[in-house]
Amino acid sequence: MSEILCKDSKLFSVKEYTSLKERFTLTGKMALVTGGAGGIGRSSAQAFAELGADVTLMDIPEKESYLKEICSLIEERFPGRHAYFVTGDVSNQESVEQFVANAVEKMGSVDVLHNNAGIILPEDCADLPIEKWNRLMGINVNGIMMVGRAVANQMIKQERGGAIVNTASMSAHIINPSPNEEYGFSYCASKAAVMSMTKSMAANYIKYGIRVNSVSPGVVISGIHDNYPEFVLKEAAKAVPIHRFGYLDEIADVVAFLATEAASFMVGTDVLVDGGQCIN
Repeated sequence: MSEILCKDSKLFSVKEYTSLKERFTLTGKMALVTGGAGGIGRSSAQAFAELGADVTLMDIPEKESYLKEICSLIEERFPGRHAYFVTGDVSNQESVEQFVANAVEKMGSVDVLHNNAGIILPEDCADLPIEKWNRLMGINVNGIMMVGRAVANQMIKQERGGAIVNTASMSAHIINPSPNEEYGFSYCASKAAVMSMTKSMAANYIKYGIRVNSVSPGVVISGIHDNYPEFVLKEAAKAVPIHRFGYLDEIADVVAFLATEAASFMVGTDVLVDGGQCIN
């Protein structure tokens, strides 16, 4: 039983330990995952479903057939769960409003968002053409902002709070090399912006019971590195103290945790999951 130190306020109440299993669940929740056709996105969607949520995966129209396959896999693997998909462009305001509305129409509401869509440019460097800079920033920064805002506004209408997890990156913490042996430029800047924006979003939305946090993965072979030469990846692995890249489970598990009540006191936090690469 809780010991109440101040009868007139919950501020000084001591809440005794309850049950991790009861808090580490998404039963009855509705979750939206952007970048759902990528490794991290499809993995977090499965984690949400395993914890009891229905999910909608979003990605670009060119990946529609793959989204269908993932949805079938989720429903087969987790009986009783529903998996849907929507397509669109996170860098386009009209498209964002449309696919968020479509997701809400399919699920009835949205309680969890994994704001995950992003790209990386193998040729990233300080002399990157402005057109490519703008494209990356449009997806990695503007997209996080527009999707996060649209979903937060939907959560505010629902009046029951929610959880948003933005995908930042180890590259928000360090400036790591790109495949062309230059140092990363646009990608690092975009992910640093995501990490900072997460804190701003968290400060603005917590009054509505909406918790916003971010996860910063290290190198995970998840689809975003498809254009990287093999020798570059082998060299990159040498910089990781654990001597390997991350597994999809190791990112999805953290995303799922941040979405549950087990992380109820985490607001504006960035969780670095990088095998120790940012220690030095």
